[in-house]
Amino acid sequence: MKRFLITTSVVLASLAITAVPALADSCANVSRAAPSPTGPGPIIKGNWVWLPSIGVPVDAWGFAPPGTIDSTAFGFPGANGNYTNGQTSSLLGVSANCPPGANANRQTDHGIQSGCE
Repeated sequence: MKRFLITTSVVLASLAITAVPALADSCANVSRAAPSPTGPGPIIKGNWVWLPSIGVPVDAWGFAPPGTIDSTAFGFPGANGNYTNGQTSSLLGVSANCPPGANANRQTDHGIQSGCE
């Protein structure tokens, strides 16, 4: 029974981790503190959105990179420009952490996570 619970927990955690990038335009900040409740509607700070405030069941901040579909659709700051010069829509897309596997020593349990699209 204990093995079943551990296996189930690991599978659910891995599904949650892989779902975050897809729902957050490829990256999420899992270390940033949760915001104070402000009432109904999305909680937005710059280009970051608190995912539970838009119905995503993950306690993390999602990022809408400037110039991407999410950024322009919701009128986030910098909606008319992409600081990666159009190379990627991922926050870490042009960093040493992409493509995946390029930095084997990178942490994955806190800080900014990326799908490196």
